[in-house]
Amino acid sequence: MKLSSQPLLGIIASLLVVSASLWISVTLSPDAVLTWVSLILVAMVPMQMVIGLAWRSQQPAFIAALPQPIRGLAFTALMSLAGGIVAFIANAKVGGGMLPPTPFVNMFMIFAVPMTISLIIVFQCWPFSVIFRDKPVAMGFALVIAAYALAWLVFEWLFNFSFLAHAPFYQAALDPKGLFMAWLPLAAGLSCVVGVLCLVLLDFWPVKLIVNAVPALARQPWFGLLATVFVAAIAKGLWWFFDVPHGMDVVAFLVQVNVAMVFGIFIVLVMFEGAPFIRLPQPIRGLVLIAVAAALAVGLHALYQAIAVQKFGLPRGAPTYALELWLATSMLAITFPLMVAFASFFDFWPLRLGEGISSGH
Repeated sequence: MKLSSQPLLGIIASLLVVSASLWISVTLSPDAVLTWVSLILVAMVPMQMVIGLAWRSQQPAFIAALPQPIRGLAFTALMSLAGGIVAFIANAKVGGGMLPPTPFVNMFMIFAVPMTISLIIVFQCWPFSVIFRDKPVAMGFALVIAAYALAWLVFEWLFNFSFLAHAPFYQAALDPKGLFMAWLPLAAGLSCVVGVLCLVLLDFWPVKLIVNAVPALARQPWFGLLATVFVAAIAKGLWWFFDVPHGMDVVAFLVQVNVAMVFGIFIVLVMFEGAPFIRLPQPIRGLVLIAVAAALAVGLHALYQAIAVQKFGLPRGAPTYALELWLATSMLAITFPLMVAFASFFDFWPLRLGEGISSGH
């Protein structure tokens, strides 16, 4: 088996990325990880998704045409520039310019990720793909701006930080005072991400059954709205199964279930490129991949947790949720950008050599 072939490529790439992520996570102080690292790296994720998913690493064309590793470095620079600008503006507007960044802005930035995923995967970049039909670069930037705008509207509507009123960083003027305690809509948003990614593993199998019966639903936004119903059903199923918030603590659910599962699915989709070597009909294939992702989620959550406890002795649970927040930041804010950059921007360079500069993975 060639080093550049799956599943060997995915195994080696996963080991490299997870090792690099853990090294970064334990080298930095927990305070830095939970404030600056969370803000800056999460701010890069929507732009990274546009480059990797909406543009398929083929836009801007002059960057896509570059040889590796210059191509990967150029995409990384573009992602970093966009993320840096977003982080600065968000901290100034949502976070009140407070330093280090506070949960106000960090939760907002995290919530922008589900919005971006929904626009790109569920709604297939609609309506921006229509408005900017022949201008994919403009389409991508417009989508990012829209994702943050939608995230801000929902953030102002739903998020309430009054439970942090006694924290030293709390400022009433920065609190949207929305309908729900902030952890609840944040956890719901991540549950929806799990739902979207499960549909991807299923090749949107349940949605396509209905679309085949009613072809008019194949067009956007009807396809996206129909898929959203299934996404919401999966998210609701997770909350029911884990009895949130009456049984399982909502922050524990956010990290142990949502973050861990998203992490596991990303490994299947990004590091193993959707596991094309598993050839089964849907929905069996999707269910197998979901089971594999769940196993990866459990194992990697345990690994990251063991290292965090051994290295820092972080306390679990309320009121600080130090361990849970460190795990969420390390597993997603740090590891996910590394995964996408390595697999999509660098096309697994140097593991995959001489196989083209723009394979679109």
